[in-house]
Amino acid sequence: MADTMDYLFGPLSPDYCLYFYFLSIFGFVLLTVFLVSTLLYGIMRRKGIDFYIGSIGIAIGYAIFYFQNRLLHSMCVNK
Repeated sequence: MADTMDYLFGPLSPDYCLYFYFLSIFGFVLLTVFLVSTLLYGIMRRKGIDFYIGSIGIAIGYAIFYFQNRLLHSMCVNK
Protein backbone atom coordinates (compact mmCIF):
# COMPACT_ATOMS: atom_id res chain seq x y z
CA MET A 1 0.00 0.00 0.00
CA ALA A 2 2.85 2.38 0.78
CA ASP A 3 4.36 1.78 -2.66
CA THR A 4 1.08 2.73 -4.30
CA MET A 5 0.85 5.92 -2.22
CA ASP A 6 4.43 6.86 -3.12
CA TYR A 7 3.74 6.17 -6.78
CA LEU A 8 0.58 8.30 -6.83
CA PHE A 9 1.58 11.14 -4.50
CA GLY A 10 5.36 11.03 -4.19
CA PRO A 11 7.74 13.54 -5.70
CA LEU A 12 8.30 13.51 -9.44
CA SER A 13 11.68 13.57 -11.11
CA PRO A 14 13.34 16.92 -11.89
CA ASP A 15 12.56 16.34 -15.57
CA TYR A 16 9.07 17.66 -14.87
CA CYS A 17 10.48 21.13 -14.03
CA LEU A 18 10.36 21.88 -17.74
CA TYR A 19 6.55 21.66 -17.55
CA PHE A 20 6.39 24.70 -15.27
CA TYR A 21 8.84 26.55 -17.48
CA PHE A 22 6.63 26.12 -20.54
CA LEU A 23 3.53 27.04 -18.58
CA SER A 24 5.17 30.25 -17.37
CA ILE A 25 6.10 31.16 -20.96
CA PHE A 26 2.54 30.38 -22.06
CA GLY A 27 1.12 32.51 -19.23
CA PHE A 28 3.34 35.45 -20.10
CA VAL A 29 2.36 35.26 -23.77
CA LEU A 30 -1.33 35.12 -22.82
CA LEU A 31 -0.93 38.11 -20.51
CA THR A 32 0.89 40.15 -23.15
CA VAL A 33 -1.56 39.33 -25.93
CA PHE A 34 -4.51 40.06 -23.66
CA LEU A 35 -3.14 43.44 -22.53
CA VAL A 36 -2.23 44.60 -26.04
CA SER A 37 -5.51 43.48 -27.58
CA THR A 38 -7.55 44.96 -24.73
CA LEU A 39 -5.82 48.32 -25.00
CA LEU A 40 -6.19 48.45 -28.77
CA TYR A 41 -9.84 47.40 -28.64
CA GLY A 42 -10.62 49.80 -25.81
CA ILE A 43 -9.00 52.76 -27.54
CA MET A 44 -10.46 52.04 -30.97
CA ARG A 45 -14.03 51.43 -29.71
CA ARG A 46 -13.91 54.11 -26.98
CA LYS A 47 -14.98 51.82 -24.18
CA GLY A 48 -15.96 53.09 -20.76
CA ILE A 49 -14.30 52.63 -17.40
CA ASP A 50 -16.27 49.45 -16.67
CA PHE A 51 -14.57 47.75 -19.62
CA TYR A 52 -11.13 48.60 -18.25
CA ILE A 53 -12.00 47.52 -14.71
CA GLY A 54 -13.18 44.14 -15.98
CA SER A 55 -10.06 43.85 -18.12
CA ILE A 56 -7.84 44.55 -15.12
CA GLY A 57 -9.53 41.72 -13.24
CA ILE A 58 -8.87 39.29 -16.08
CA ALA A 59 -5.28 40.52 -16.46
CA ILE A 60 -4.68 39.90 -12.75
CA GLY A 61 -5.81 36.30 -13.25
CA TYR A 62 -3.33 35.85 -16.12
CA ALA A 63 -0.58 37.50 -14.06
CA ILE A 64 -1.22 35.15 -11.14
CA PHE A 65 -1.10 32.15 -13.50
CA TYR A 66 2.24 33.38 -14.88
CA PHE A 67 3.71 34.12 -11.45
CA GLN A 68 2.55 30.84 -9.93
CA ASN A 69 4.16 28.76 -12.66
CA ARG A 70 7.33 30.82 -12.59
CA LEU A 71 7.51 30.33 -8.82
CA LEU A 72 6.92 26.58 -9.11
CA HIS A 73 9.61 26.31 -11.78
CA SER A 74 12.07 28.20 -9.57
CA MET A 75 11.27 25.94 -6.61
CA CYS A 76 11.61 22.83 -8.75
CA VAL A 77 14.96 23.83 -10.24
CA ASN A 78 16.46 24.93 -6.90
CA LYS A 79 15.47 21.69 -5.19
